[in-house]
Amino acid sequence: MAAGSTGSKPCCRQRGELSCLDPEDEDYAYLYRDSSHPAGFLEAFRAFYLDGLFTDITLQSASGVFFHCHRAALAACSSYFKAMFTADMKEKSKSQISLPGLSHAVLEALVNYAYTSQIQITKRNVQSLLQAADLLQFVSVKKACEQFLVRHLDTDNCIGMHSFAEYHDCSELEKESRRILLWRFEEVWKQEEFLDIGKEKLSYILSQENLNVWKEEAAIEAVVKWVAHNVEERIEDVYELLSCIKVDLDNMYLRSALSLQKKCRLNDSKIRSLIYNALNLNPKGLSRRPTAAMYVIGGYYWHPLSEVHVWDPLTNAWVQGTEMPDHTRESYGVTSLGPDIYVTGGYRTESIEALDTVWIYNSERDEWTEGCPMLDARYYHCAVSLSGCIYALGGYRKGAPVQEAEFYDPLKKKWLPIANMIKVHGNLLLMLVAFGSEHYGGKACGSLSLILPSFRSKISVLIRKKSENCLGLESVQ
Repeated sequence: MAAGSTGSKPCCRQRGELSCLDPEDEDYAYLYRDSSHPAGFLEAFRAFYLDGLFTDITLQSASGVFFHCHRAALAACSSYFKAMFTADMKEKSKSQISLPGLSHAVLEALVNYAYTSQIQITKRNVQSLLQAADLLQFVSVKKACEQFLVRHLDTDNCIGMHSFAEYHDCSELEKESRRILLWRFEEVWKQEEFLDIGKEKLSYILSQENLNVWKEEAAIEAVVKWVAHNVEERIEDVYELLSCIKVDLDNMYLRSALSLQKKCRLNDSKIRSLIYNALNLNPKGLSRRPTAAMYVIGGYYWHPLSEVHVWDPLTNAWVQGTEMPDHTRESYGVTSLGPDIYVTGGYRTESIEALDTVWIYNSERDEWTEGCPMLDARYYHCAVSLSGCIYALGGYRKGAPVQEAEFYDPLKKKWLPIANMIKVHGNLLLMLVAFGSEHYGGKACGSLSLILPSFRSKISVLIRKKSENCLGLESVQ
């Protein structure tokens, strides 16, 4: 068609016009989102902070060190600073804020977090960081510190951590430290920090229905040890504490017997003797208290089972939990950590394909979630929990024993490799036996030693054969 023909659609080439747009497309829009902008924006503010550009507020630590910051950056991370800079407070108009309760290192860490979104949490600084984050309302930092402390809970620190959690309103830490305190009380009362526990907290512990002691003697021994540590101040508390245990006690006899004794001559042996003499024992002796709940996970009966059965010691009855989502696998490892039961690996019944999958059952919510896959697929392996982590050792893959070992860190939410097993074992059940900082073990035909770099300690194990038609059996509180 000729260039001057009226039948052709003119091209928009006049200056100022973008293109030939169809009038019918007037509602078309494109929302552009720069995925690198948040990181770039934060990096720019970090550079401003380091260069002292556009800063409008100065923070002073307890040691007198100054940090020149931006109000907007601090307010974005901390509702404490947001309120300070926006509410009708005298600090609103100040250019310098003194924070005498915060050390140079802690304040520097929080300021750096505001400009980098990263903070280094260690055993050395975690409590100071949590206290400062709680004060200044750095909510995410406080939560991270709380999770760090949960990861490192044990029988030797759960009493102090429970008090710390109550004071700073850390619900997860309070719950988990209380769980260890009650579930492993027979270990807890033998720890050094037990001697400094307050009477109110000890009364609370002893009165709990789910206090996990095999017999009442263990609870009585705890009272004897606590009272004997400071007889002068604590001897009068013995009656209230023993009443929490709910033993049949002749209080009149005990009061008379104690009144005849000089406090300076009372020791743990004498106190124990007087208490047992005051007990009205039945022919079978002291009663046995309920222990932790028992969970039976899956198993095998002509085909893989996926049921969850729970024995409740308080009602002495079995109840059924939510079934495991994966119905077609067997020969997996089972272990517990806190309220969670981990089901690791196994193989597909129809193909004998080794699996690296992990399912986690939360015993409080009665629900399953899929966890982070293991580094190595395995079945007939051992899964154990130790020092806040889950370990997967040994097993088989493609019919051959697996030499690799690994552990899962719930704080970092990933599996990490450890040293390979010195001697390869499959089809095993493993138990760790610890004495102090050393771990020992063996089996009928030899022993196995591992080096766990994360704890810098030598770990040995007890091993025995595990039946092919096995099931997961876990005890949790």
